Amino acid sequence: MSQPGPRPVNAVVVGYGYAGRCFHAYLIGVTPGLRLHGVVSRRPEVRTQIQAERQIRVYAELKKALADPEVDLVVLATPNDLHTSQAVEALNAGKHVVIDKPMCLSITEADRIIKTAREADHVLSVFQNRRWDGDYITVRDLVMREGAIGTPYYIEMAWEKFAPPRTWRGSRIAGGGTFVDLGSHMIDQALLLAAPASLKSVYARFFDGGWTTDVEDYAQCMLSFSSGLEVQITTSARSRPIKPRWYAVGTEGGLRKHGLDPQEKAMVAGDIDAARETDEANHLRLWSVRNDVDTAATPERRPEASVSERIIPPSPGRWRSYYENVVAAINEEAELIVDPQQTRRVVDVVEAAFESARSGAAVSVDA
Repeated sequence: MSQPGPRPVNAVVVGYGYAGRCFHAYLIGVTPGLRLHGVVSRRPEVRTQIQAERQIRVYAELKKALADPEVDLVVLATPNDLHTSQAVEALNAGKHVVIDKPMCLSITEADRIIKTAREADHVLSVFQNRRWDGDYITVRDLVMREGAIGTPYYIEMAWEKFAPPRTWRGSRIAGGGTFVDLGSHMIDQALLLAAPASLKSVYARFFDGGWTTDVEDYAQCMLSFSSGLEVQITTSARSRPIKPRWYAVGTEGGLRKHGLDPQEKAMVAGDIDAARETDEANHLRLWSVRNDVDTAATPERRPEASVSERIIPPSPGRWRSYYENVVAAINEEAELIVDPQQTRRVVDVVEAAFESARSGAAVSVDA
């Protein structure tokens, strides 16, 4: 007789706003070996709604979920300034922890969370799901693995929208603002693309466009790496998506890609597997430059530069992979892909960017 497999990992989502409801609860629900055991919400009407819709456990506060012996994994989809205290409390209670990005708001806090996880010997990960965006995967494979544009020396990443930040996302003390929210994804992607080069400096400018919040409306941040690569990150809450999502130039060509990964839209509609990039305007444009010109020849004898262009549909993204890996790591079947030391570097860059914006000078880092 075959032995039964391990029981599913029971997860509790803390916070049932957009991220908790549409991202975490949804992805947990479609991940084999993972079960949505309950939700923590302070609002009684939300708890009533959850029980009616999902027939799962609800808790009015985190400590009650932590006292439940059936809870294995705590997922924090709460305001960023609460991440540290809640993660430490959950880890000390013997639970594995996933934190919605960013991990926290300072290196001191990051080190405290990581130290607690190490001492508790429990899995700690940060929800950097956009490592599984189709556009990032396509750019990574073309630029870093295939060398399609030669040696890259400039990459620009932009995420623009026209919407005032709502609720706590409009509060600086709570860790709101589009740079912390969206920039954390792009910083993570930039650090991975630049590897193994180290980050040397961060220069940032934040602008207030007029929303009635105390967070920036527009941010630009330049990351300078030891390899010579420069990565510019732009986030905006006051502009339509005009800039390409990706733009890169290298010694043998470049690329341009408009549009966001379609998984979020498909997920909110209830079927993430239906995500497809069908708009050719959002396909990647890759141009290659002929690089065999005889530079010793006189200018009048040199052939004109030859440029070819290809249109490449982005690879399919797969956010499911994040939680599948978390389950495998909890069951000691695989190494954790989104390691907390990697996401500590994101916190370091965000902190340096705010320091640069205040001082007006580049900030040296070694991440």
